[in-house]
Amino acid sequence: MLELFKHKIVLIIKIPFIYTKSTLKIMQKRTIKIAALFIAATFLYACGGNNEETIEEDVITEEITEDITSQVDYVLPSPLQIAELFKSAGLTYIGDLTNSVDKADNYNSKYDQKLNFGVYSADMAYCIMNNQTQESINYLSTMRKVSEKLWMTDILNSMGLSERLEANVGNEDSLTYIMADLQMQMDDYLDENGMGYTGSIIFAGAWIETMYLGAKVNESEQNDQLISRISEQAVILESLIASIKQNDEDNEFGELIADLENINKHFDGFDNESEEEFVLSAEAVKSLSDDITVLRTKTVGE
Repeated sequence: MLELFKHKIVLIIKIPFIYTKSTLKIMQKRTIKIAALFIAATFLYACGGNNEETIEEDVITEEITEDITSQVDYVLPSPLQIAELFKSAGLTYIGDLTNSVDKADNYNSKYDQKLNFGVYSADMAYCIMNNQTQESINYLSTMRKVSEKLWMTDILNSMGLSERLEANVGNEDSLTYIMADLQMQMDDYLDENGMGYTGSIIFAGAWIETMYLGAKVNESEQNDQLISRISEQAVILESLIASIKQNDEDNEFGELIADLENINKHFDGFDNESEEEFVLSAEAVKSLSDDITVLRTKTVGE
């Protein structure tokens, strides 16, 4: 009997609370040669003695084309997770770095709305991690405004987020949990409503903003630990690009993919198989920071 197997490869970033997951299905054609051996053995017995055994062999070779589904799950961390990593490495709060809430009305296309919903979620995470509760509430309000344009208002309204944030002023652990809860429910909401592909675009905006915040804080006061955390983003960026590509059936995201691949060139020294820690040089960090700033400005507008 011929059995068909589906192989699943999962790339997991080992940080709790998953924000968005995208699945890549690759159809491969495999040619299998099956040799069917038919043996007819006839034993002839004559009276008084044995005749020779007669074996007849027919070998039939058949070519079968089989569809093998290789499924890759790209698991992307949330903006809060990256903010936590950066914060533990010394990411300090600089208020005027985040995107202005006044720009929310400028984002009219669905593409810009998705990207900047991600930007604002990263800014909210940055504020939460630095106990800026009122700023967090302001960004939540802005996210709700953008979500109305994306028809995602239900998820924000159903959780009573403003009330929960206000009730936990000064309690970083509770604020962190609230943000994580939002992100998990958002991921479920997108999947249940056939909008799972949106998650990778939202995350792209969040990733760009978080990298921008990290790069700018590092410019103000160079920090070796923060540089290490920025360098580690190489593996996440690879997964992000692959996730967007798998959802780009209508070639809508070519420009974003090209922009992210340009950023990815700064991580050319990264080797996923190497046991040595990959850390960007000071010169490489400066070059990466410059390109991230250009991409971030393109994303949020002047």
